[in-house]
Amino acid sequence: MRRLRKKEAKKVVNEMSKIGIEIRGNLDLINFGNIDVILVNNEPLILKYDEKYYLTVYGAIKFKPEKNKVVVDEGALKFIMNGADVMKPGIVYADENIKKGDFVYVAVEGKETPIAVGIALTNGKEMTDGKGKAVKNIHHLKDKIWKYFFK
Repeated sequence: MRRLRKKEAKKVVNEMSKIGIEIRGNLDLINFGNIDVILVNNEPLILKYDEKYYLTVYGAIKFKPEKNKVVVDEGALKFIMNGADVMKPGIVYADENIKKGDFVYVAVEGKETPIAVGIALTNGKEMTDGKGKAVKNIHHLKDKIWKYFFK
């Protein structure tokens, strides 16, 4: 674990403010291979993937952002929890403002609690039509990152 330098921390704070999340306090980084988790005052709230920042599942649960939400039916839950990407047929709602390449969070219909975060493989308007993958699953409940912090 290492403390972020001021320049790095400022970049994280600015990126989070773009999605309406205000970050204050100490920022520490833990590496998980291709994903870095950033702790804010010892809470695992942010992840860095492919040089971009977004909320962890825990961060999405805590802040419940209005933007970039994808809702799946109950049948998709077990697949996503096993690390599968989110498929179009399982999606019941997607924020129409999502652009391909955006970070999104995934919730289950009727529960609204985030279960995964990932990267949009299509625009939000296309997520509910047709077949194929819509969201690349980056981090989900009960994966190695989740288990590291919530044993």
